[in-house]
Amino acid sequence: MTAPRRGRLLILGLPYFGRLLEGVLRERGWQARYLPHPGRNPLHWAHLVWLLIRADVVYLVGSRIERGSPQDLLMRLRRRPIVIHWVGSDVQRALRQHERRAVSARIAEGAVHWSDAPWLADELGSIGVRAEYVALPVPAISRDTPPLPAEFRVLLYLPSVPKNRQNFDMDTLLRLPADFPDVEFTVVPSPPESLPQPLPPNLEALSWVDDMDALYRRTSVHIRLTLHDGMSFMVLEALSRGRHVIWTFPVEGAIRACGYEAVRDALASLYERHRSGTLGLNEAGARHALTHFDFDTLAAALDTRLQRVLTGTLPEEQ
Repeated sequence: MTAPRRGRLLILGLPYFGRLLEGVLRERGWQARYLPHPGRNPLHWAHLVWLLIRADVVYLVGSRIERGSPQDLLMRLRRRPIVIHWVGSDVQRALRQHERRAVSARIAEGAVHWSDAPWLADELGSIGVRAEYVALPVPAISRDTPPLPAEFRVLLYLPSVPKNRQNFDMDTLLRLPADFPDVEFTVVPSPPESLPQPLPPNLEALSWVDDMDALYRRTSVHIRLTLHDGMSFMVLEALSRGRHVIWTFPVEGAIRACGYEAVRDALASLYERHRSGTLGLNEAGARHALTHFDFDTLAAALDTRLQRVLTGTLPEEQ
């Protein structure tokens, strides 16, 4: 059955999310188009302006909020709806701009603000930006919960680009393998040459991985340690497969821990349960991920909210 036609939707911002949402919303009838940053090409900028004029809704994934920013100019020139979906470090920048008293009232008050994690909505609220928590669809959520591997293995996440690691507790992540010499660790997506040398012998460093499902299947515990974060897709993907998760932020079914000693102790407890034969699947985590982050449910909810933005009212039939 063909989806009913919606409006023209121009998606700008972070490429991974932008391309994902373009596909999701096209399937639901939107004339969705993701456009990457035009760079310095005047023709690309002219094309962007043309699409901005024609779009019924502009959807920004990640944003800036200061006066004089491109987003501020967009708010000044455009009269049709603009949605900003905040996803993590962009909120940190907004908080810094608020401290400098540089926030644009046009952006703060004129756009529709969503956040992909409830704590981000709270942070935005603290600077007067009213944001609704709207979860993004997670494409790799799994309904299959394969048994934990016979060998206890730990999966770490650390960005490959050093400048993107400022929000990650890299020191704790890279200290853990030495404290657990009998445990195999894997870190993604960071190739060996991007990490301090020498690497511990029980730490495997991989770059981009195409088949994450296979990696999750040979993982017992996923650890993500961040000073600031949005709702991590990788955390939710691991939980949906019944894997145990240690993360800095609160999500049901995961162990919340930060700082070296707390993370080490949480991992030691899980490892001891593995050695004693009592570490089973993380059923609470899998249940939470499948209940609250089902892909089709979240995609339909996003479609509904965008229709509401377009029409100003809830659609009569969903």
